[in-house]
Amino acid sequence: MSQDPLTAFVARSLRADVSDVRSELVAKNALMEIERIRFSQDGVERSLALKRVPPDDSLEVQLLPLLARKTDRVPRVLSRGVPPSAVPAWPWVMTEDLLDTTSACHEDPRAVVLTKVAIERAVAADGPALKALGVKTLTPVELVERAVERAATDRPLDAEARAAAGLLSSLPTVLCHGELACTHARLTARGVILLEWRRAYLGCGLLDVAQFTEDVRQFTGEDPGDKLFAYYGELTGNTVTKHMARASRLVSQVTRAASK
Repeated sequence: MSQDPLTAFVARSLRADVSDVRSELVAKNALMEIERIRFSQDGVERSLALKRVPPDDSLEVQLLPLLARKTDRVPRVLSRGVPPSAVPAWPWVMTEDLLDTTSACHEDPRAVVLTKVAIERAVAADGPALKALGVKTLTPVELVERAVERAATDRPLDAEARAAAGLLSSLPTVLCHGELACTHARLTARGVILLEWRRAYLGCGLLDVAQFTEDVRQFTGEDPGDKLFAYYGELTGNTVTKHMARASRLVSQVTRAASK
């Protein structure tokens, strides 16, 4: 007897015999579809997460397998697929099931910064591979100029943002998450894991910290001030001054406002 399509898909993806396969739609919108797939393997009940994304927004499908090979600070990748351009199907990535995990911001947010730095270090020598996968280099200056162009107005804040971007340009180029927020940092048995890598780029790591600091303030109701900036500097061996922290906040504010 032939397998049903879902069972065949999971068995082929995992290269294993599976049974009692059933799927539950968790989220669906214009940017993604996420399913939880439950199944039995070797008499044990298991589950995984399947994420599909549009072909023109599929960086995560390309990037996540590399990250997962380099570090355990991201979801384990079980399989992935990129259909030919002529096939009307979305690229997909199959990972361990972390859908019910809680935000790491319920505990010490410094653990999230520590995880970010661990991922930066894990791929520090992989710049060419990251670029080949589609990860773009975006300097603070380029990010601000993009934001100014989108705003289509000449604002006093733009001149300040340009100066701030110039100040940050001396910092090392690292892998940035691009959407470092409490909802994307999850607590697991092996520590903090960072999800959602579709906006990753090579650039200034302080911009991730700036975005995360603001999100922590909104999530917890407490302002961490410059503590996360100082901790990031301590971990990376860079001196992060108050001027740099302010500059990264301003660049983050301008670029995020332009993307809304």
